[in-house]
Amino acid sequence: MNGLRPALGVEPTDDYEKAKQDVIQAIISVRNLPQWQQQKLAQELFGAVNIAALLSLLKCY
Repeated sequence: MNGLRPALGVEPTDDYEKAKQDVIQAIISVRNLPQWQQQKLAQELFGAVNIAALLSLLKCY
C-alpha cells in the first residue's frame, strides 16, 4: 500500500492530551530512523522554522 498501513486507535478530545500524544508519537518515530535520516530531518525542520521566523519578521516591516 505505498508505505502505508491501516491502523485503528482512539484519539483524545482534549487538545492538550492530543498534543501530548502527538509529541510522544513523533519522538518514537524519530528514534526509529537511522542516524543519517534523523540528521536530515532535523536540518529540514529547523531550516523550515528559521525561514518561517524570517518571513514573520519581514511581515512586521
